[in-house]
Amino acid sequence: MELFLPRACGGCGAPGASLCTACQRVWRAPPKLARLNVALPVWTLAPYDGPHRNVLIAMKERGRADLADFVAAAVGASISYLAAQGEVEHDITLVPAPTRAVSQRRRGGDPVERVCRKTRLSTFPCLRISSSTPDSVGQSAQQRRLNMRVELLRQPQTPVLIIDDVVTTGATISASANVLRAAGVQVRGALTYCQA
Repeated sequence: MELFLPRACGGCGAPGASLCTACQRVWRAPPKLARLNVALPVWTLAPYDGPHRNVLIAMKERGRADLADFVAAAVGASISYLAAQGEVEHDITLVPAPTRAVSQRRRGGDPVERVCRKTRLSTFPCLRISSSTPDSVGQSAQQRRLNMRVELLRQPQTPVLIIDDVVTTGATISASANVLRAAGVQVRGALTYCQA
């Protein structure tokens, strides 16, 4: 099969591996606090650039499910790092950030939820974007925050960490945290692969 469909690195396109050694090294950086105007800590692994951006696009738009193991390892290591720093519990529950139902159907599932499950940490998908939420294309950061509607489908019973692939304005994370907190859930923060 390798002769007919050679593997290429999802981060840089180099032939031979799903994620080459150099791109794996880039994904190993510890999380940093993102500079956002949101009412909870948001950590991110990297800017939305280079191997992080390429892997994200490959997973979401090109169906590269083979990359989920690498991303899950980076997310799991980041959570261990945050736990060692006292930022989150070692047994924190992961809540995948919500995505539009149409996007999930087009992608054959939710790539963020897939990554969360592959970390082998407790994963609790419980949020969805309301069908009344307008498309955010062309909206300002303030408009995104005002228009974002997230619904809680079921309530986690333990402290949670919201996981998202990329954060731009923080609108989805803020709306997710607000609906969880309104239900009495302890939200420790959010972790994203990239910040745009």
